[in-house]
Amino acid sequence: MTPPVRTCLGCRVPGPKSELVRLIWQGPTLEIVPDFAQNSPGRGAYLHPSYKCVEKGSRRVRGALRIPGTVDWRTVSEPWADLRAFIATSVPVERDQVQTDENK
Repeated sequence: MTPPVRTCLGCRVPGPKSELVRLIWQGPTLEIVPDFAQNSPGRGAYLHPSYKCVEKGSRRVRGALRIPGTVDWRTVSEPWADLRAFIATSVPVERDQVQTDENK
């Protein structure tokens, strides 16, 4: 059986779900949080644990998680600092060498 595959929000390259970090929207608390266990309910968006993917993904997360347009974006707690810290302390899984449609 093949492992589940998800597409990275940053580089848009599909990869095994186990290699990606899942983000979820928690509407009542206005937070986007990493779901490292990948078992929280609701819609999720996935990112490779690399700085490049986090930076690109931060611009696309609102649409991917279907965050309502009525939410004041300035009040949303964003996970980017937490993700950068996680990347710095984990085994690097950089996707810079992966060829995407943009750099072929």
